[in-house]
Amino acid sequence: MTAESSFLNQLEQLRDKIYRITKRILISQEEAEDATQEVIIRLWQMETSKRAEVKSLEAYSVTMAKKYCMDRLKSKQAQNLSLEGRFDSAVEASLLKKVETSDALLWVGKLIDQLPEKERMIIQLREIENYDFNTISDILNLPEGTVRVYLSRTRKKLRKQFLEIQNHGIKKD
Repeated sequence: MTAESSFLNQLEQLRDKIYRITKRILISQEEAEDATQEVIIRLWQMETSKRAEVKSLEAYSVTMAKKYCMDRLKSKQAQNLSLEGRFDSAVEASLLKKVETSDALLWVGKLIDQLPEKERMIIQLREIENYDFNTISDILNLPEGTVRVYLSRTRKKLRKQFLEIQNHGIKKD
């Protein structure tokens, strides 16, 4: 197996993770697909010498995806971004299958979407992508202790908001 085909296999394995990150940030399925494709292309076009310098291709690709999405949101094109696809039908169907009698996961997803960007990324990387604290620290360029504190506080905030929704049927700010 050549080095390029090995690298191509690594990129293919990372595609879903990159998509989930871009989807969480950009919300729109179409924008996320475009962003994922662009990140994969940039990784593929990266010089071989630079590839060798990368300690973790996974962490590097997630960081690249995050930065690309943030740039995308800041661009003029982001002004035209439609919020209609917040929860596309495939995701809703998947959530409804997992939670047959309740819409708990849907509420949790909505609550996560309402979090500030840094908290949302930490929850995404730790709880959904199952990254360890050291990797999250590298991706977000934050001390590991800070990541742990953010995660703890964000979990408490989400738990409180979710319990308010369950007990009262509405979210109190």
